[in-house]
Amino acid sequence: MNLIRLFDYVTPKATEKKAKAEKPGVTQLLLFYVLPLSLIPCVMMYLRLHHNYPRQFMDTLPGNRLLMICAELFVLQVAVILAMAWITQNLAEMVDKKPSFRDSLLIIAIATTPLWLTSVFYVVPSLSFNVVVHGIAILASIGLVYRGVKYIFSIRERGAISTLTLAIVCTAGLGFAVVMIGSLISWEAIEQMQFAIKKS
Repeated sequence: MNLIRLFDYVTPKATEKKAKAEKPGVTQLLLFYVLPLSLIPCVMMYLRLHHNYPRQFMDTLPGNRLLMICAELFVLQVAVILAMAWITQNLAEMVDKKPSFRDSLLIIAIATTPLWLTSVFYVVPSLSFNVVVHGIAILASIGLVYRGVKYIFSIRERGAISTLTLAIVCTAGLGFAVVMIGSLISWEAIEQMQFAIKKS
């Protein structure tokens, strides 16, 4: 599977005949696209925090609590991507479309790519810079959702495309919130565990 050419599916080049013949399967998308790219934010977060805040994030807790958070972030990302693909598949029914789970996963995977890649900029120690980069990535992701709905789902009515895109983007925002809240809850649980271990 050519990862770069995956973006052809959200361009006018992706004719229905070509798309049906060459679209990667769900397993291919997960193993060769979603899982590797989901590792990028985890690895970058670990490296950034480990090298800059060792006293705050490294402690006597068995194992490495930062590593545990990164592992959980990885699992949450994959879970949210799969959930978003299923939700997108069902949301399409409101515009009288019944796409396959594969097509829904393809849209979500392509649209999430800018957000995965922006984590590379964690190496830049500037909060304002990273906020701007993530803002641009969010706009790019919205654009990719729009084009995915248009070309992968083959929807031509502008109103239907806009409605479905808005629904997907709003739901994706909730998914992102789940990832963030889940990470914070896990962090708090690990903090409590660490306190209990030190107290005993």
